[in-house]
Amino acid sequence: MKIGIIGAGAIGKKHAEAAIKAGANVSWVIDIDPELGPALAKEYSAKYSESPEALWEDSSTTSVVIGVPNWLHKPFAVAALSAGKDVFLEKPMALTVQQCQEIAEVADSHNRILQIGYAHRYTGVGQISREIIQQGKLGEIYHARANLFLRRGVPGLGKWFTNKEFSGGGALIDVGVHLIDLSLFLLDFPQPTQVLGQTYENFGRRMKDYQFENMWSGPPNYNGICNVEDSAQALVKFANGTTLELHIAWAGNYPSKFMPISQVAVLGDRGGLGFELFGTEVHLAQVEEGKLIDSVVTVADDDFFLKQFRDFMNSVTQRETLGPTSQQAIAVQSLVEAIYESSHAGEIVELV
Repeated sequence: MKIGIIGAGAIGKKHAEAAIKAGANVSWVIDIDPELGPALAKEYSAKYSESPEALWEDSSTTSVVIGVPNWLHKPFAVAALSAGKDVFLEKPMALTVQQCQEIAEVADSHNRILQIGYAHRYTGVGQISREIIQQGKLGEIYHARANLFLRRGVPGLGKWFTNKEFSGGGALIDVGVHLIDLSLFLLDFPQPTQVLGQTYENFGRRMKDYQFENMWSGPPNYNGICNVEDSAQALVKFANGTTLELHIAWAGNYPSKFMPISQVAVLGDRGGLGFELFGTEVHLAQVEEGKLIDSVVTVADDDFFLKQFRDFMNSVTQRETLGPTSQQAIAVQSLVEAIYESSHAGEIVELV
């Protein structure tokens, strides 16, 4: 399988590496950066272009990976699908639900595979947890919680990451979508009915007074814009009575001992489980003969980007999206929009 990589930044490099490991051939690299694009193309002996037009016309390259900034997701995805390419599209699917729906309609009308890049479904802890839940070991699920806290990690401060026009939002639409997708995946995508959310803008907007500890897509541009949230909290209620609690932050004053960077927990009436997003252990608490017994399941520290890409390749071969679908991504985006709406309105948002 020949793959075109659109976007030669850090995420594009990860996908190119995964594609090669999965047995694909990187045939094209598209990027306007005169250094990043040619360098990645040279690494994989691929053709390079600033424009994707030549890639669209290359009938031997049937699939593309789109790893560009958020505001470019829709135009590149629509163009690729319309050119007859199967598409792996990085998260978030687009800036709005409407844009997501428009992309999905193009994929359907051209009978193309469209898979969305929610990589945390493919971690060992994520997949083992899904199996445990599906096997009924936790009984009836009544609550889940997903946290991701960075203390001083606003990405690309002053660049497109922190400009709502180009990003669609801040921490919620950036890292929060991973937590939402993973949570819905574990819960088997129940129908949400109510959302209460709040976003906060306490750190990034200070710009020069903000002292970062790490910065994806840095260094900062202090002459730029930061008009997005650096943290968000939400409670989601589903039609089956289950609730989901979300805590997401690029930045916050979190005591590290009491508020670990990442935690996911799922609680049922016969047991519960919890894990760290980047961990190798799933901790279980199960009722046995009336007593609560703790145990630990250890999983391999595997290459979830590789597993994700293999899923995409199998989807292309079988002509059925096996990973995160456009409709599931729309469900994620719908919750993102509902959280923003609830925060703006200061009240619960009814979804049905």
